[in-house]
Amino acid sequence: MNNINTWREPLINLENLKLNNVTIDEVISYLPAGNDVFECVGKMHNKEINFIIKSERSKYANFKNEKQILSKVKKYISVPKIIESGILNNHYYLVLSKIKGERLSTLLKNDNVNKEQYLFLYGASLAQIHKISISCDRAMQRAINDYPKEENYFKFDKWETKIVDYLHKTKPNINYDTFIHGDFHYANILWNNEKIVGILDWEYAGLGFKEQDIAWALILRPEQTFMNNKDDLLTFLEGYKKYNTFNKENLLWCYINGLMHFYLMNKNNSNKEYVSTLKRIITEILKTPFFDKK
Repeated sequence: MNNINTWREPLINLENLKLNNVTIDEVISYLPAGNDVFECVGKMHNKEINFIIKSERSKYANFKNEKQILSKVKKYISVPKIIESGILNNHYYLVLSKIKGERLSTLLKNDNVNKEQYLFLYGASLAQIHKISISCDRAMQRAINDYPKEENYFKFDKWETKIVDYLHKTKPNINYDTFIHGDFHYANILWNNEKIVGILDWEYAGLGFKEQDIAWALILRPEQTFMNNKDDLLTFLEGYKKYNTFNKENLLWCYINGLMHFYLMNKNNSNKEYVSTLKRIITEILKTPFFDKK
């Protein structure tokens, strides 16, 4: 750990893990994530491998549930293999195989790739996840799934109050009737040869509200160069509609709500252009039927 970028203090010390199936030779990186995630190099059955160790940090994460879900969904889609799991200092951890692949943020920097094809497949893959039928717990609702509360952010100005009041008054009934991923966005999707080869991070999965899952994939993140225009969103949704359906009003609410949370989280940061873009998108979609074709 001394030679890697420890951008915060992890809650567990990997040196105290008593692993049975792998040995850690080197910790390559401590990855930025809501939970503690480490990429390691070591040995398994005397063969050198790269693997991931994840430890619960977020109060909303459920790694025990993730372990059960990975064992069930692996026959439908490509997910990391479970090497082993355990508890250290009251923190549940998972040791998972590392899947090799690239993220859309890297692939779409190449002007020669077919962005529409990737976004269509991206949406289609989520629709197929939503068709999976397995027994599982209800997905835990995170604070970001509800409308923003002023006590969680800086004091709202007039425009922010208007949007939050709208979200409060129009909040739909939350239906826990669809198997959802819970954290489906581009950083958790790995690609190779124009196909998805791995879907990561299932600690928020379970029975939930599918429009929340869709909206989470559509929200523009800082430095993201796609999903920043209507055509990208509609291409994703066309892919989704190939295999599944959604409620447009519910999706609209979830999308505006997610954008508003990201706006409030970033409004006092240095990335003024990103914050301005989010405000513009929110304003536009409240004026026009945003998820309809031109």
